[in-house]
Amino acid sequence: MRKRDPRKMALQIAGLRANETHLPENERVFEDPYAAYFFPEKVRKMARNVDWVKSERAKYEAIMPGVNGALVARIRYIDERVSDAVRSGFGQMVVIGAGYDTRAYRIRGISEKLRVFEVDHPVTQRVKTEVIREIFGDLPTHVAYVPMVLGEDRLDEKLFAAGYDSMQKTLFIAEGLLMYIPPPAVDGLLAFIRNRSAAGSSLVADVFDTTVVDGTSPLKEAQVLRSFVESEGAALQFGIPHGTVKAFFQQRGFNTVTRTTPEQCKQSYFNAASQNRNVSPMFRFVYAVT
Repeated sequence: MRKRDPRKMALQIAGLRANETHLPENERVFEDPYAAYFFPEKVRKMARNVDWVKSERAKYEAIMPGVNGALVARIRYIDERVSDAVRSGFGQMVVIGAGYDTRAYRIRGISEKLRVFEVDHPVTQRVKTEVIREIFGDLPTHVAYVPMVLGEDRLDEKLFAAGYDSMQKTLFIAEGLLMYIPPPAVDGLLAFIRNRSAAGSSLVADVFDTTVVDGTSPLKEAQVLRSFVESEGAALQFGIPHGTVKAFFQQRGFNTVTRTTPEQCKQSYFNAASQNRNVSPMFRFVYAVT
């Protein structure tokens, strides 16, 4: 199985964020002013064309129904959890598999309140830091960039070497990650959060049902996604059986577990002009507190 370029998925999600940002104000679910910087000027210009953005979204919708809407819901859901952490006394944020995520730069109050650790593949991170320098002139001092190859390097060693403080209440973000790593690695990550961070630390993540991972889901988008991932030289590896998400995290030491669906996010975050957007039920969003 060939190794996929870790920058490809990061670029796809950045494109989704850039496109959402260029929708009319009454239609967009969130705004990311920095996502477009990861693309050449020619692409940035196209993304400023609302008709082009909607056309691209329609093409994506035809292939994987509801996935664009669910990803938009996921981004907004995690944005809200980050804003909550800023307001409620968290001292650190760890973004695992950060890709071209820009929350450390665009969410109000982070630079004053949180020390941020962005953990990602060194190839992706090299591109990321070049773009961040382009935007801000230098790398922001509140962010530590932690190069790590998942499955080869140890998260604890990398984080502590970068200045991670296990006595701080910390928000961990695993966006679009857990389903791509094997169950023992998921357990290892959850154990690190439980044992090496202050009480009240939290994880926000998205998870799949086991039927999405093993190919038995009846959803068209689940079948297409699984085939696409395999064509990219990767595989879906981790899922949680239906109805057991809360129990799964509670059994691993998390005291409070909130499970949220894309449809619930749609009701909360999508305004009147975006209420007709389809959101796939394939995703589950989890906020788990130690």
